[in-house]
Amino acid sequence: MYFHKNFLALCEMKVSVHQQKMKVWVVLAALACWISTVEPQCFKAVTEKEHKRAVYKVRFTTKGATRNSYLMFMKDLYNALKVRANITGDIPVLPPPSAQPTDPEQYLLVELSNGYQNVTLALNISNVYILGYRPGGSGSSYFFSDVPIDARNVFFPNTHRESLPFTGRYGALEAAAGVSDRRKIPLGIDKLRQHIDNMNYIQPSSSGGPIARALIVCIQMVSEAVRLRNIEKEILEVAEPRADGTYGVFCPDGLLMKYENNWGRISSAIQSATNGIFTTPIRLEYDRQTLVLNTTRQVLFIIAIMPLKCRDRGANLELLHMPASISSYEFSSLLPIAMRSIGLEDNDDDCERVLAPTSYIIGQNGLCVDVYQGSYHDGNKIILSECGQNQANQLWTLRTDDNTIRSGGKCLTTYGYSSGSYVMIYDCDTAVSDVTKWKIRSDGSIRNPESGLVLTVSKDSSGMINLVLDNNFYGSRQAWYASNNSKPSVTTIVGYNGLCLLASGSQVWLQKCVGEDAEQWAIYPDETIRPQKNRDGCLKYANAGGDLVTVGTCDGWIEERWRFQSDGTILHVVTEQVMDVKDTGATLPEITVNYYSDQRLSQIWFQVPM
Repeated sequence: MYFHKNFLALCEMKVSVHQQKMKVWVVLAALACWISTVEPQCFKAVTEKEHKRAVYKVRFTTKGATRNSYLMFMKDLYNALKVRANITGDIPVLPPPSAQPTDPEQYLLVELSNGYQNVTLALNISNVYILGYRPGGSGSSYFFSDVPIDARNVFFPNTHRESLPFTGRYGALEAAAGVSDRRKIPLGIDKLRQHIDNMNYIQPSSSGGPIARALIVCIQMVSEAVRLRNIEKEILEVAEPRADGTYGVFCPDGLLMKYENNWGRISSAIQSATNGIFTTPIRLEYDRQTLVLNTTRQVLFIIAIMPLKCRDRGANLELLHMPASISSYEFSSLLPIAMRSIGLEDNDDDCERVLAPTSYIIGQNGLCVDVYQGSYHDGNKIILSECGQNQANQLWTLRTDDNTIRSGGKCLTTYGYSSGSYVMIYDCDTAVSDVTKWKIRSDGSIRNPESGLVLTVSKDSSGMINLVLDNNFYGSRQAWYASNNSKPSVTTIVGYNGLCLLASGSQVWLQKCVGEDAEQWAIYPDETIRPQKNRDGCLKYANAGGDLVTVGTCDGWIEERWRFQSDGTILHVVTEQVMDVKDTGATLPEITVNYYSDQRLSQIWFQVPM
C-alpha cells in the first residue's frame, strides 16, 4: 500500500459506491490503498498564496504496464473527476468553470512516468482539458498559450512558467506537429513512454514539433480516454505487452475522431433531451459513412462523463437518473415536446429543448405500442405489434404540460386503478383526468400516479398482446423506450482481459475474441440481451436458482432485465448487482453477478458495434 504524507490533510471525498447504491462519505486516506501502478493521491496545492484546498493527483507508469494497470488508471482518474461532479444522473456532469481561476479545486494533476522520467499534466476538471505540464523535477513548466496567467499560477510553484508556441486546440497542435491529421500519430504504451522522454529532454522553444506530438498523445490517452469509453477500449487493446515486452499501437479512426470532436455537442444533446430523445439528431460523418445519434441510450455506454453545457437542466438530470433503490424514485413527469421550452441557459447553441416529442414507444421483444387496428373510437384497446414505418397509430406525443401520452389527438387511458385494468385510447377532454396521467420513471416503467401501477404487457388466450396495469415487478415486459429507431443494436460485448462474451445453448462464458457469429449480441429496447443467433433466448440471472448467468427463453420476467451504464458496468435491474466474472483464473470464465466493487476490473465491459 502507498500512503503519501500529504494524505494527513485528510481531504474528504464523496465517493459513489455505485450509481445504483447509496452514496457514502469516506476519508480519502482510506482510499490510499488503491492498487496497481496507479497511485491517486491528494495533496495541498501550494502557490505563492499558499492555497489550502485540495488538488488531486493520479499516477500512471508505462514501466511494466498492462491492460489492467491502464484500466485501473482510467478508473482512478474517473473517480477523481467525480469528486466535484454532479452524480445524480447515470452520466456524471463535471462542475462549471470556477469564477475564480485561482481556485485549485477546479484542477487535477496527472503524473505520468516511464520508470526513468516523469511528467506532470495539469488538467481543468470542468472539461478535462490539459492546460500545461512540468517535466520531472525541472525548474520550468509549460502552458498552452491560451491559458490565463492566473490559472498558470495555481500550478508548479517555484518553477519558471513559460508559454508553449501553440494553443491546446487540435488544429494548432496538428500544425505544430507537422501532420495534417492526428490519425497519423499512433497511440500506445511504448509511444507514451517515448513521449515522456521527449517532454523531459526537448525544449519547446527550440523544437516544438515533438512536444506537440507528445501532447496529442497525452490528450488522447488521458483526457479523451476518460471522456469516451470507445477510445479507452481501443487503448486497452494495445496495453498488454507482447511476449518480447513490446506493445502494439493504434491510430484513431474517423469515427473515434468524430466522437472526440463532438463530445461537447453530444453532451449538450443529452442534457437538453426530452425523455431521452435529442432535440436535433447528431450526424457523425466519417470515412464516407454516417452515424446518426437520436437518443441518450445510444451513447450511454460510450460517454463516460460530460461537461456542464445546459445549466437549467433539473428535469433532464432526472431523465438520466438511476435511483438508489429501484422502488423509490420517479420522474416528476413525462418530459416535454411540440412546444419549445424556455429557461435553458445555453453554454453553446445546442441546448434548445423541444417539448412534447413524438416517437414510438417500444416494449417487450422490440414491439411498438399500437392503437388497435388504427381505430380511435373511445375505449379501443392498446396493443403491442410489429413496428411499422411511421404508422400514425404507433406514434405517440409525450406531453409534459398535462402529463398525457397522445396518439391521433387522443389519450392513452387506463380503464381503472386496479391490477389488470386494461389500457385504451380515449378522448382527453371527456375522460376522468387521473386515468390519462402518466409518469416515466427512472427504472424504465410508465406509471399511472393515481393507482401507483405501471404499464405491463399481457398476452390473452388468442395471442393478442394487450397493455394493462400491474404492480411493478421490474420484468422486461414492463420496460419501455421512447425512440424513432425500433431495431435492436447488434454488438460484441468485451469484458475481462479483452475476452468476448459467448453463449452456446444455455451456457455463457468468456473466451478470446475471434470474430465469430457466437460473439454477437442483440441489445433490445426492453433491456434484454440476446444471442444474435437465438433472439428468442435472453441472458438471465435467477437469484434463487444458482449463481451463474445463463441463456433461457425470453418470457418478460425479472431474471432477464439488464441495463448498460456509463461507468462500464451492466446492471441486473432487480437484484441491483452488476455482471461479473465468477473465476477470473478459469480457462473459460463463467459469468455471474456481484455487488459493485471499485477494485473488480472484471465488472467492466465494452460494446463493439457490428
